[in-house]
Amino acid sequence: MAAKPGPLRPHEVRQSYARRIPQGPLPGQPGLGDSFLIVTEGEVTERLYFESIRAALQLNPVTVQVVHPNCTDAEGLVRAAMDMYEKDGKGNRLSKWATGNRDVRVYDHVWVLFDTDVPDRQGQLGPALELALNENIHIGHSTPSVEVWLLLHFRDRPGPLLDSNAAEHAVGEAWGQHYDKRAESFPTLWAALKPNIPTAVGRGDQVRRYHKDAGTPFPPNPSTQLDLLVRALDASVQPQLRIIR
Repeated sequence: MAAKPGPLRPHEVRQSYARRIPQGPLPGQPGLGDSFLIVTEGEVTERLYFESIRAALQLNPVTVQVVHPNCTDAEGLVRAAMDMYEKDGKGNRLSKWATGNRDVRVYDHVWVLFDTDVPDRQGQLGPALELALNENIHIGHSTPSVEVWLLLHFRDRPGPLLDSNAAEHAVGEAWGQHYDKRAESFPTLWAALKPNIPTAVGRGDQVRRYHKDAGTPFPPNPSTQLDLLVRALDASVQPQLRIIR
């Protein structure tokens, strides 16, 4: 599904993010059985990771939909997510995909995942974050790339990292095996990641607190918000099924 580029809607007002850290909507505490729409920039890594999290938590693929649209730019990804629902008079996000009684009718939580390295250099990061804020969409951004989140499964001090290539190299070094983004390689990587998910979640929070205390300019390098999505998904299942204890 292609994103719709173009001007902002009347209620969408651009602001400058040069001197402040944008404040997005907090993930909150999902209720049991809440539905999620997760839109990923990556066709392989992010998509397969959260499909695997979904399976580990025994979540229904209908309730937690992981989608990779036909775009990769940050603002386009947010717009792609917006194209997948329409709001009713109460602000509920009604799925455009619902066709039968078993389909999810309403998305309780919408997340868009992307790396910040390219959109930050190209000046696209601020508009994407602002659009998401206006739409109450959660952004799972990683700086410089999603590999920071993977790296936190293996070590507690991930950086700083010059760019996404450096982050990919660091994952392979910490893992002790060759790392690549091929779908065929992911099952082996997942086997190493899965036991360390609770540790990675804790490390993600520690990194965020470090940058907050240090007053690091946005986007802080390295950092990730993906631990917040993992926490949210974990909180949506019965306690006995949770990964994070």
